[in-house]
Amino acid sequence: MRPMKVKMFMDAKSGAIEEQINAWLDFVGSATIIKTETVVTAVAEKPNDGTHPCIVVTVWYEPPEPN
Repeated sequence: MRPMKVKMFMDAKSGAIEEQINAWLDFVGSATIIKTETVVTAVAEKPNDGTHPCIVVTVWYEPPEPN
């Protein structure tokens, strides 16, 4: 059994997350996606800063078998 891994993507723009995920999928190759979760939350970039919306996508996956 292969170990399960977790990959997280964060950005304020959905298009940026889409680009990140597509680039990761191209890099990782034939991983098996087990589960995905999407959450919208509010974050501050610096202490005492105002918050802004942030999209977080978490992907649980099994990496491809080593050759």
